[in-house]
Amino acid sequence: VMLEDKVVKKLKENFYRRIDKNDELQFLDSSTLNHALCLEIAEGTFGNIAVSYEDLCHKIPRKIGSRSTILNSLNNAVSKKYFIKESVDYDKRIKIYKLSDNFQKVMIQWINELKDTTSEIE
Repeated sequence: VMLEDKVVKKLKENFYRRIDKNDELQFLDSSTLNHALCLEIAEGTFGNIAVSYEDLCHKIPRKIGSRSTILNSLNNAVSKKYFIKESVDYDKRIKIYKLSDNFQKVMIQWINELKDTTSEIE
């Protein structure tokens, strides 16, 4: 039995539901750049690896966002308390970013929702 149509329908419904909210997941879905930033910073946060602004500028393809656009998105997410910005002890000029505690919980729920939705496909 082909369940792809059901899975796609569920992914679509979840996506539209998230867009209606003004929260972390709406931010995640709001643009390609914000999606990339959330994934990069989540990977660092969950892996306990510091992710700096320079790292993000290096990793995120230029096509997705310029340095200034990346900085604007980071500042926007920090102002909404989605990301936490810190300085590193050895060099105050270096800014590192982490997911807030709440965004970590939200991201885990999002991952589990994807897992549950796609697990129907064998």
